[in-house]
Parts: sequence; structure tokens; C-alpha cells
Amino acid sequence: MRKKILLTGASGNMGMEGLKQLCALGEKYHIVVFALPTKHDRKILRTFEKNDSVSVVWGDLCNYQDVKRAVENVDVVLHVGALVSPMADRNPELAWKVNFGGTKNIVDAILEREDRDEVKLMYIGTVAETGNRVPPYHWGRIGDPLVPSPYDYYALSKIAAERYVIESGLKNWVSLRQTGILHENILNIKGGIAYHQPLNNPLEWVTAHASGRILVNICSNDVPVEFWGNVYNIGGGDSCRLTSFQFMDKVYRMMGVDFRKLEDPNWYATRNFHGQWYYDSDKLEEFLHFRSEDVDDVLARIRKKLSLSTRMLKFMPPRWVKEMILKPRISKEDTPLGWIKNNDEAKIKAFLVSKEKWEEIPGWEHFSLMADPPHKKLDHGYDENKADAELDLDVIQKAAEFRGGQCLSNEMKQGDLNTRLRWTCSQGHEFEASPFLVLKTGHWCSECLRPPWNFDEQAKTSPFMAQQWHADHDPNENNVY
Repeated sequence: MRKKILLTGASGNMGMEGLKQLCALGEKYHIVVFALPTKHDRKILRTFEKNDSVSVVWGDLCNYQDVKRAVENVDVVLHVGALVSPMADRNPELAWKVNFGGTKNIVDAILEREDRDEVKLMYIGTVAETGNRVPPYHWGRIGDPLVPSPYDYYALSKIAAERYVIESGLKNWVSLRQTGILHENILNIKGGIAYHQPLNNPLEWVTAHASGRILVNICSNDVPVEFWGNVYNIGGGDSCRLTSFQFMDKVYRMMGVDFRKLEDPNWYATRNFHGQWYYDSDKLEEFLHFRSEDVDDVLARIRKKLSLSTRMLKFMPPRWVKEMILKPRISKEDTPLGWIKNNDEAKIKAFLVSKEKWEEIPGWEHFSLMADPPHKKLDHGYDENKADAELDLDVIQKAAEFRGGQCLSNEMKQGDLNTRLRWTCSQGHEFEASPFLVLKTGHWCSECLRPPWNFDEQAKTSPFMAQQWHADHDPNENNVY
């Protein structure tokens, strides 16, 4: 009997690649695609409806009965679907309903099945969960603090959803924190989100094809038991580690033009985005063997498909293109130039520190590329060399203190990382969480992540958060966003 796979988010870049590659395996799997019955999704999925290995269930992730119907009788759930940025940041309430609410519905529907322990759930998280990372902490790993950038409502919803998955009690779950996906339509992304990235922002890209391979390979019977019940970073490896400047320079060179002649450094934010290079992205590669290509491979394909207008850029006067086409357009967007033009004080403070600091951003002649300065690991607040079986209440209590709070529970079975304990954070919020959630995945108090963001205040008593937050925030700023 064929294994039955449920796939959400099939109309997105990762989901579509996964769907294509699953279909290429012939009749090995039966793929149930769960999709919103929009005109856009119906058009994209029309050709797959004719495939005997595919069935489409039309429904809404926010509707539990729709989700329950889709989850019935499937063996593996690949939950890729989400409302992503920039749309998520424009519609925070909808992002919460889709990203957290939709994930909750999937988990609850699996839990309602009698054979719940046989079902495997893959949840897609995001690099945005760990927020802005600057030297010396521009390399990261699972267990680092979850400090989403202020105004990143997408990250908030994904953190909450991941927490629900981890603490759900499901036997076979995994959360994969997706990085930036390089796909062939990346030049068509609209909005100003590209300018939210600082020029030295690190990002370990992964290609769409490699992301699709993750979905295919995770369905294999060859995936070992120890893979499940963990959180992993998705990353393309060494050849996919670039700063924002390096990536943009590659893109513009692909079009035959000089990036520095068409844009200025002060078009970009100086902080408050997300991205990192990974100490641990090879772990997922060891399990799923998904890496299939690098950044240059994708850009080479994009180059062959460039539109005539894009190909003509290299023949136009750079200054004219800059002043008459690019600058006016992005000044109308949700970008640093737009925030300065509209005197958006909140966004200026979050992404640029101040208008005065923005005015001090030097031109290209003084730009310093930080390709890979010295780096060090963030301290997780306990001895990570200890085996899980050795972790006891004393370790847990000290880890809580490192996070600015306390473990309120007086008892814990040594080595039991899954039974929830009682905790309190520096702001006085009490909550329940498993030691695994706190020590191994970077989660802490969910209440403290919500707006208004007072990370300055939290960092004063949390060395765990302070080491990351104070890397690009003056301890004396006392900002609330």
C-alpha cells in the first residue's frame, strides 16, 4: 500500500518544488495537497489534479473541520503552508490565525486520531525566529535565544507555532527552521523587504530545489528514529553563506551592472532583520542528504530567463537608472528611504537607530565588508557537554537564572527533559515548559516576545538574551517598540 503524504503550502516555492519531486517518483506515494480554493491556487494546481498520484483537498488552515478532513488516513504531514513576510507583517492578525492557528489545527487533528503515534509531522519554522545576528554572534545553532526583530509578526507567529508542535505530545514530529530560499522568481518579489537587510547581514541560503528534496527525503523509510523529536536548521552549507552585500553584488553582476553604481549604502537598514550562518546545518544534511546546488547554479538559470528590460539595464546610464527609476520607487515602499521621507520614527529607531545615525552612513568609498569576522558561540547557560541523562534540577535552575528567571518546580526526574516544569521570567510571567523546550531549542517566555517589545529591559536581567541583543543595541538605549 502506498504511503499517503499530506502537503500544505504547495503553491509556494518550497511546497511546489516538493510536489514536483514527489510526483516525479511515479506511484511511490499518494500526495494529498491541502490548498485554499483561491483563483491563484486553483490555477497553479490545475495540472496536478490530473495526476493519479495527487488528490487536492480544498480548504482553509484556519478551519479545523477542513484540516481534520485533510489529515484523515495520511501517514506523513508536510506542513509548509504559512502566511509569510511581507504580507504577514502587514496583516499580523491573519498571520497569527494562519501560522499559529493553522499549525494548532493540524497538530490537534493528528492527536485526535487513534493511530496518532504512527503519524509523522514535519513543521517548517524560520530563521526569523532568532532575529538579528551581528558579529561576533553571526554564526548560530539550535538552542540560541529566540529574540525576533521588533515588527516581525511573521517570526512571532512561527515561534508560537513551533512551541505548540514541540510541546504537543506527538511522538513523531520535527521542526525545520527554513532560511532564505533562492528560487528562480526571486527578482519578481515586490515590496521593500530586501532593503530591511543590513549590507553585512549574514544568510546561509538554500535553493528551492534543495528545499524540495528535504520534503521528498523526509518521507523515506530510511530516515532513522533518532531524527524525530528535534529541531534543525536548514542551510545550504559553505557555498551558500553570503552577506547581503555579497548576494546583491552577485545578482547585479549577473545582470551585467555594478551594484554600487545603482544603489547607496543608506538605502539599507543597519539592524533589526534576521539571518545567520550555521554551526549545525550539516546535521540536517547528514540525515536527509538534500543539498543539490548552490547560489551560483540558480543565478545562472535566472540569467538565462532575464526579461528584455532587465537585460537593457547594462546599456543605460547608471546614474539615470538610480535617480529616475530605483530611488523614487523604493522611497514609496516600506524601506529606510521611505521611513526617512515619511518621518516614521518607530521604524527609524528599530532599523536605523535614529535619523542622525542614518545621515552618518558613509558612501561606498568607506563601506567595510565584514565577510566573516571572528565569531563565537552564544552561551546557552548550562554545560552542553553533559549527556541528557545527567541533566538534573540543579542544571535547570541555573539555566533559568541565566535567562533572568527561575524554575519554580521543586522536583524533576534526572534526565527527563519532556515533562513540563513551572517557570517564571524576569518580567514576572509564569508559564509551563519542558526542559527540552528551554535548554535545547531556545524558547523561553512567550509573553515577553509580544509587542510592545521591551527587549532592552529584559536584557538587563537575562545574560542569555543580553549577549545577542547588546551586540547591536546600546545597553543605555532603553528602547520600547
